[in-house]
Amino acid sequence: MTSPASLRPTRRAALAGTLLALTATGCDAITSDSPADPGTTGPRPDEGTDTPADPDEALVADVRADLAAASVLVTSAVGARPGLTDELAPFNTLHARHLRALESDRPRGRTPVRGDAAAVLGQVRARETRLQAALAEAAVEADSGPLAALLASMSAAVAQQLAAGAS
Repeated sequence: MTSPASLRPTRRAALAGTLLALTATGCDAITSDSPADPGTTGPRPDEGTDTPADPDEALVADVRADLAAASVLVTSAVGARPGLTDELAPFNTLHARHLRALESDRPRGRTPVRGDAAAVLGQVRARETRLQAALAEAAVEADSGPLAALLASMSAAVAQQLAAGAS
């Protein structure tokens, strides 16, 4: 004869049964976009509705513009002061990689740079400092976790290069 205690379900079995029941019935009613009454009509998610715009799209566009401006300045500085090539080459490499990570082409063009090598270097370092801060701010503003992590790592890379150039 079987004892009444052995017929009781285990806690794990009861939980699994409850989750199975919710998955099969209740969750569909909560998450479904279909109308409650099958006779009513309404827009279906796949019929003529536009998907919402990526909330980070404008943020990424701004970051691309900041990176492009910094890249053009570094390229222009190296063109105007070839003696700065070794010191500024790492920034060129960073900007190229960061733009590629954001699926953007490397910008073309030049921006005027004036002054001796020290003045030009100061101009570039000031721009890189602003870029680093903008990337950190963008990381905080990003809705997407992976994008926030990418922007934070870009900010850290620029900060590291600024620190390496200062020593």
